[in-house]
Amino acid sequence: MLAINKLKNLLVILLLFFVWSQNSFAMNSWNFKVFYGDKEIGEHHFSLQKEGDKRRVIIEADFNIEILFINVYSYKHRNTEIWKGSCLSTIESITDDNGEAFITNGKYEDDVFKINSKQGVNEVVGCVSTFAYWDKSFLDNEVLLNSQTGEIVDVDISFVADEKILVRNKVVNAKRYKLKSDKLNIDLWYSEENQWLALNSITKDGTNLRYQIK
Repeated sequence: MLAINKLKNLLVILLLFFVWSQNSFAMNSWNFKVFYGDKEIGEHHFSLQKEGDKRRVIIEADFNIEILFINVYSYKHRNTEIWKGSCLSTIESITDDNGEAFITNGKYEDDVFKINSKQGVNEVVGCVSTFAYWDKSFLDNEVLLNSQTGEIVDVDISFVADEKILVRNKVVNAKRYKLKSDKLNIDLWYSEENQWLALNSITKDGTNLRYQIK
C-alpha cells in the first residue's frame, strides 16, 4: 500500500497534457495509455477547443490498479480549463482519488487568480499556470497550480540533454527536461518544434510511471 500512496501523490500532478501546433504530432485530441511498471492501468484523454483568443482544454483520466484481480486503487479526474495565451483564465475540476473527493474551481480577475478548493480560498497575483506539459512555455514557471488539490507548488525545471526517442514507432529528435518538486521527479521530452512528446517518472519505490501515445 506504500507504493499505492506514492503513486497517488504523483498522479495528483500528472493531469494536463495536450498539443495544438501544426506539425506531424499536433491534433485537437490526444489519447494516452498509462503504465505503472509494465501494467497498463488506464487512459488519459485530452481535447482542445479554440474560442476566439482563448483555448478550452478538457481532460479526462481513469486509472485502476489491480493486484491478484482485486482493484486496490482507482482514480477518476475531470477537468476543464480556459487559457488566454500562457495564463490560466478559469479552472473547474472534480476528482475521485480512491474514494476521496476533490473539487477545485478558479478564476482570474483584476490581476488576481482566486482558487476555491478543499484547502479553502487562495489568491495568487499575476499569471497562473497549471502543470501544463502541453505548452512548453510552462517550463519558465517557478510555481505551478495543482489542478486537483488547488495547491500552489514550488518547482525547479531544467534542461537535461538532446536525445532521440521513439514516438508512435518513429525515432525523433527531442529535448529532455527535468521537473522537480518536494514530491516529484519527472522527465519531459519536447520536439524540435517545441511540442510535448513524452513523460516518464520513477516513483520512490522504484516503479516506472509513463504515458504512451495511442
